Amino acid sequence: MSDEERAHTDGSIKSIWIKNAVDISLQLGDIDKIKIALKIIYDALMTIAEIEGWDTTGFEKAYRLSIADNGNFVWHSKIKTNKNRSLQARISISFDKDGRVPIIAEFFNSKSTPQFEIPIIDTFLHFVDWARVFDKPTWLDNEKFGFDLFSSQLLIFANAASKYSETIITEKRWPREQIEGELRRLTFRRFADEKEFIEWANK
Repeated sequence: MSDEERAHTDGSIKSIWIKNAVDISLQLGDIDKIKIALKIIYDALMTIAEIEGWDTTGFEKAYRLSIADNGNFVWHSKIKTNKNRSLQARISISFDKDGRVPIIAEFFNSKSTPQFEIPIIDTFLHFVDWARVFDKPTWLDNEKFGFDLFSSQLLIFANAASKYSETIITEKRWPREQIEGELRRLTFRRFADEKEFIEWANK
């Protein structure tokens, strides 16, 4: 909270001070705290947008969607239909604690009615954010929906028939050990400290 409102928008880095009064005597739940934080971010962006003359449509849409899902920031891929047009599917990605990002396949019937969900993999935020490993899900056949990675050497998918996730490794240009190493890197785990993370990353 600040006692004044100021904005510095010169240059590529924009900064702003927002005055926001919060009654600290109230016992706020997690959802209320999230909504307060989202409102502060939204107000800051809208203030800068007005000064800079930006189109605010994207900010307004993002704020509405974030409030609607209580700040869970769920991302959905486009719905895709399998070859024989019997099923549709999409990927749901959301944030969890400690940087864990569950990736879930959501299945629909041919009329786009939700049927069931299958967790595929828990991964790290950076593989979703900047590495963009999981942004192009695909139908591998009429029952398997997920990811074709490293030139089809690693398949990670949800099987609509068994309702389980599966992982298939196919040695082509890379030895199995290297592919398993990539799978290990993609699969979320918690680290006791920074040293353990560095040792894991350097394996």
